[in-house]
Amino acid sequence: MLELKPAPVSSSRSVTRTLRLDEDVEAGIVEMAEREQFSFNLLANRALRKLVEWEDKASKFGFIQVPTSLVEKVFSILSDEEARELGREAGTNTLPEMVLFWFKKFNPENALKAMEMIGSYGNAFRLQYTLDGETDTVVLKHDRGPRVSAFYGEMFQSLFKPMGAKVETLETDGQVVATIIRPLTGLAGEHKDAPLIPSFAGAKNGRGYKR
Repeated sequence: MLELKPAPVSSSRSVTRTLRLDEDVEAGIVEMAEREQFSFNLLANRALRKLVEWEDKASKFGFIQVPTSLVEKVFSILSDEEARELGREAGTNTLPEMVLFWFKKFNPENALKAMEMIGSYGNAFRLQYTLDGETDTVVLKHDRGPRVSAFYGEMFQSLFKPMGAKVETLETDGQVVATIIRPLTGLAGEHKDAPLIPSFAGAKNGRGYKR
């Protein structure tokens, strides 16, 4: 019998709940905590957060985990246009559906939240961004080849452009750099460009965010 308190996180309040753990589960968490030099409570709360925020919802969209080598092999068989077509499908249909399902509102901030969760929990990529005063640059690192970059580059375009954002992408074999600027309406009704800044908890300029 263990009493766990969730680790404090922004916008969350801690509560105390008593639960029973199988001995082998407890032993595994203890071993991980010692190896990674984290508290038992932090690791347990992280696992439960992943269950609530990701696993429960991602299963409804058919997400599965596959080895990186298999992903690289599958995309290497595709042509560049076939990879981009898959990216357009993801950015036009799948991701907007996920954003609406998770956050109830389809906007650039929530789109980045969804992408961050896919990258972090799904181990699909690492998401970083920087701010230079006028424009946000989002960097998606995956290290899985040029066809995967083509997929993500097209996904960025298809996901953000319908929201009125300007999107420019630069692709390499291991990453996609996307410059995203969305229009805002001023008091006089004219449009002006403003940086797209992720608003999810824990985001930090110039650094990747990982739960």
